[in-house]
Amino acid sequence: MDACSESRQRKDGAFHFPVFHRKHPCVDEDPSTIHAASVSDAGTVIGNDKIHQGKYFMAIRLGTPAVFNLVTIDTGSTLSWVNCKRCRIRCHEQAAEAGPKLDPHRSATYRHVGCSDEDCLDIQADNGVPYGCVDETDTCLYGLRYGSQYSAGKLGRDRLALGDNYTIVDDFVFGCSEDDMFYGLEAGVIGLGDKRYSFFNQMARLTTYNAFAYCFPGDHRAEGFLIVGPYPQKLELVTTLIRGYGRRQHVYSVLLLGIAVDGKPLEVDGRQILVVDSGTDDTFVSSSVFYALAEAIASAMQDKAYYREYGRKVCFRPAGGEPVNWRSLPTVQMQLLRATLELPPENVFHQQSTDRICLAFQSNDAAGVPDVQILGNKALRSFRVVYDLQKMTFGFQARAC
Repeated sequence: MDACSESRQRKDGAFHFPVFHRKHPCVDEDPSTIHAASVSDAGTVIGNDKIHQGKYFMAIRLGTPAVFNLVTIDTGSTLSWVNCKRCRIRCHEQAAEAGPKLDPHRSATYRHVGCSDEDCLDIQADNGVPYGCVDETDTCLYGLRYGSQYSAGKLGRDRLALGDNYTIVDDFVFGCSEDDMFYGLEAGVIGLGDKRYSFFNQMARLTTYNAFAYCFPGDHRAEGFLIVGPYPQKLELVTTLIRGYGRRQHVYSVLLLGIAVDGKPLEVDGRQILVVDSGTDDTFVSSSVFYALAEAIASAMQDKAYYREYGRKVCFRPAGGEPVNWRSLPTVQMQLLRATLELPPENVFHQQSTDRICLAFQSNDAAGVPDVQILGNKALRSFRVVYDLQKMTFGFQARAC
């Protein structure tokens, strides 16, 4: 089997899917050659503006015959959806690399979700849709929001195929989007949030253990993965998994006790709940913690002969104009309950150019999300991140991909 398309159900019952950086040899090819057989099960990472910056993708096949699509892996949402043909109002442009739009009328296994179906009622209630139905065809309507973005359309069921071994999920529930405001060029979103109809819970019914894990590679030479089911129990760090946060009962959260820079704790109360969100790039903390962190980073960078640029983001350049020396940059420690996440410079900063880097942390107030703090995927790249819903624990292992 081609290593680029190897996917399998392991002996312990877990489903294992590879994930690649956009520059990995398995994905760095002419888009015209990408088809279901070549990157069929890769959770393909496209880290540039052409698809959706800062997102991580996996590949799925929906329908009969199967249609290949790249979709964002998102632990912060629940309902999975894809762009569908016969767009009713407005639909986002889809990149050729993300596959064609699904035409449900051409799938022999597609069927509508009825208006009185339990999935319809749950999805509408969870997303604040009081009622939505096409009475003539008994078709359930859905609508969901991602901040200023949204997707709306019809709920359906179809055959979901994953991997070269064709792991099949029959009657997979998803949204067939016919109206959206979406900033990426991927086909849609795979939701791993904690609801009965999420991708995770629909997959978990086929496994022997209620957990999932992933590793999103930061290095183009590395391969990442997504696992649903049993996972290797050896972990460097384990902390308590908090189910839900405020009105967001579907998310997974951790308790942050404090932050340090190069081992020196910030002189501010850093205690807060962080939602772990694979679909968000940066980490968002409270304003008081962010400004203390920015000052501590700036002080450490000044000692290393970097100067700060003032603007919307906290950015730095070497004073002598030479390329950034990553080995000399400060590290950040995030103190969780019974565990400390040690973030190397590559997880703390974004590289804007050879001589410019910007902090991968933001203030939640300045970003327009004052009611929630988020641990984004940049901070956790190359970590194996385990969501164990049976033990109610988060696990982390550095340098796992």
